[in-house]
Amino acid sequence: MSANTSPAGPRGVLLVHGAWHSGRTWHGVAAGLRTQGVPVAVAELHRGSLAGDVAAAEAALDDIAESGPVVACGHSYGGAVISGLPPRKVAHLVYLAAMMPDVGETSFGLLAQAPPSDLGACMIGDIAGTTTIDPTRAGELFHGRLDTDRQLRHVTELVPQVMAAGHQAAVTAAWRSRPSTYVRCTDDRVIHPELQRRFTQRATHTVTWHSDHGAFASHESDTVALLSLLARL
Repeated sequence: MSANTSPAGPRGVLLVHGAWHSGRTWHGVAAGLRTQGVPVAVAELHRGSLAGDVAAAEAALDDIAESGPVVACGHSYGGAVISGLPPRKVAHLVYLAAMMPDVGETSFGLLAQAPPSDLGACMIGDIAGTTTIDPTRAGELFHGRLDTDRQLRHVTELVPQVMAAGHQAAVTAAWRSRPSTYVRCTDDRVIHPELQRRFTQRATHTVTWHSDHGAFASHESDTVALLSLLARL
């Protein structure tokens, strides 16, 4: 099946989490999509390198291979991962407050070119090694639009992050040959909205939400609606 041929039912959706997160990030979004009959695969990263994470995301596609080329949604660092997927396996790329590197660019290099966010001050550890996010600050950093109880639930799911992948350059930019949508989050304290604005210039389409970084939670229904729509195009 070619990337331009619509499958009989909805396309599958691949969900790719960001740094310090895991597949549990997507629980609500995945459930919402499945309720609407959309096949879903959730990647589990933390393979120690950008190439390893891309390989993990590609392997997750096996769960929804029968639906043809997928809608791949990456949150935060997950945007760098979906950019590395083979374009033939992707129908549409969705960058949810995400990195959108070109070939030769690194996530940390892109962050350094933008106004500083609150991320650096909340990281514990060596950015050349492994870091965690200060649990006393993580709720407001990622989920400023959620109440305290919901923030805490998400914070308890955070995991340590090996930082090597953020220093490694992209070798593929699938967005150069596949359609894409960038979701710019105006209240993001992790990826500065100005950097996100620059990424929108690379995307085919742009959506702007008044959201914190964790749009998968604060804008869960909007995320489901967007991905469900794209899965049916």
